[in-house]
Amino acid sequence: MLLSLTVKDQPPKYAPVRHLMMYLTEECNLRCSYCFVKKEPRFMTRDVALRTVDFLLQRTVSGGVYDLFITFFGGEPFLAVDRMQEVVDYARERRLNQNKIVHFAATTNGTLANARVQKVVQEGAMSLLISLDGGPRANRQRPMVSGRESYSRVARNLEKLAAWSPRSLIRVTYTPENLNLAERVREVLALAPLGLVVSPVVEADWNGHEQALEEAYRELEEWFLQEFSQGRRPPLESTWELLRTLTNHLSCQQRPSKACPLGDSILGIDSQGHVLPCHRFLHQPLDRLGTVAQDRLPAERWRYVELHTLEISDCATCEARRGCGGGCRAVALQAGYGLKGVHPHHCLLLRTHFRMAWRIHQALQSQDRYWRYLNQFTSSEVLRELSQLGS
Repeated sequence: MLLSLTVKDQPPKYAPVRHLMMYLTEECNLRCSYCFVKKEPRFMTRDVALRTVDFLLQRTVSGGVYDLFITFFGGEPFLAVDRMQEVVDYARERRLNQNKIVHFAATTNGTLANARVQKVVQEGAMSLLISLDGGPRANRQRPMVSGRESYSRVARNLEKLAAWSPRSLIRVTYTPENLNLAERVREVLALAPLGLVVSPVVEADWNGHEQALEEAYRELEEWFLQEFSQGRRPPLESTWELLRTLTNHLSCQQRPSKACPLGDSILGIDSQGHVLPCHRFLHQPLDRLGTVAQDRLPAERWRYVELHTLEISDCATCEARRGCGGGCRAVALQAGYGLKGVHPHHCLLLRTHFRMAWRIHQALQSQDRYWRYLNQFTSSEVLRELSQLGS
């Protein structure tokens, strides 16, 4: 267990938290086959919700960081839209006395787009990460609680959500059974011209799917280059983010020093107010880092803060090391590989995506338009961070 790991006696003096992933509820109106949340009817109380804002604003937690982020996660966070509005209103009031500003985001399945959702999204200047896996066939793995399909409802709402939050992203989640990535990307973009990310379910069984995965990314690469050749910036933001990391390394800048922001700049808060190393630790009480009622984080946090990419096994020889810091620590831990281990499926998935990014870079690096597109950010900073985290 994590609690058996050695904690250093002399922790660094300064490691501010800048981003909280906040579970307003663990309930959801969908039953996606790949979701890790257990869908329990637990909702955050008003007291815990407002304490969470106070917790983040404390100098002993966020230090001198001015721009802070709260992402509403779930479950489906818009099932608790009134509580969300209370958090947005309270943070706007409290930050005036703290010399800080709180930015908001929400991950949503896109099924709810009523007047209350519009109000909180617009008043909170909220970024949205909207889950939609492609067309009707691809979304069969995302049924409503009743068993009915969810695609038509999300497709109907997408234009409204995009209008309320223009810098939103769509997340296309894929599994070994759904590898027609280029087709699914085209289906999503036909509904709304938003940026999108393709996000694998790392925990799925990828054994025996290596060739199919490679072929899927070859088709996605072909689509990307075709879009570019027709004068368009392909809105595949997960690939652009990998290309930025790759080109930074080629410019003699260092590869990522951290595998992920687990327990460091980002923390999770469950519906009961427990502090988690990240949102992926929802159902693991032994790994909690106290509650939002405390005025500082416990010493156990430093095992994550001090973890460097160089300590993670096998990364030195990896072909994707220029774009990878070692992958999701939560997935590696929960699969039994340890804090410094690597989940083999993460390596397979990232290497395949990296090879595609490298081929795209090789094909386009001589064109000025490529470098202009590379430096265009079509989404908010918090969404770029969220797009790199596990689903």
